[in-house]
Amino acid sequence: MDTPPAWQLQPPSSAPRLWLLLLLVVLPVAITVGALVYAASESSPERLVGRSPLASDLAIVAGVTVLCLAIHWFIARAMRRHAATLDRDGLSIATGFHARTLGWRELLPARARVVDLDEHTAFKPVLKTNGISLPGFQSGWFRLRNLRRAFVATAGGSRVVHLPTTLGYDLLLQPRQPQAFLARLQELAPAVAQG
Repeated sequence: MDTPPAWQLQPPSSAPRLWLLLLLVVLPVAITVGALVYAASESSPERLVGRSPLASDLAIVAGVTVLCLAIHWFIARAMRRHAATLDRDGLSIATGFHARTLGWRELLPARARVVDLDEHTAFKPVLKTNGISLPGFQSGWFRLRNLRRAFVATAGGSRVVHLPTTLGYDLLLQPRQPQAFLARLQELAPAVAQG
């Protein structure tokens, strides 16, 4: 069953993609160029005999650029994997390099609620243990400020759904319409439990 757009996770904006480009491509290439310029200015003329410094420096910069672009492409592609499916079987979440499928017995929908992270700071992810964290995008495993372990799939907004599980961790999700997602979650859960 397809999840309607209202219940789907909020997609990442262009800001995390820009941060990713700056951190994984622009910064490493700039550091490489700066290091090569510094090394060239410190080298003695005798060491440069028989060597074409410009050609080897350009090869180094090209190699670093290609490597950084490949890593950027791989992570940017993973960031597009940001979806949730809510149906009669339970909840499936795929975000970044992580995925979780939870049946209704593993979820505690009666304790789920929409929280504003600006007001309820105890639910804010503060320590990334295995995931991606960029301004405007968090995906994977984190410790919340209240020290609870959480599987997080957010795209920068402050209104999220906090959903405890029976597995010793919480879910922190940012659907496009948190209240509609929560209502559908609580609507499906009793029907499955009765059936």
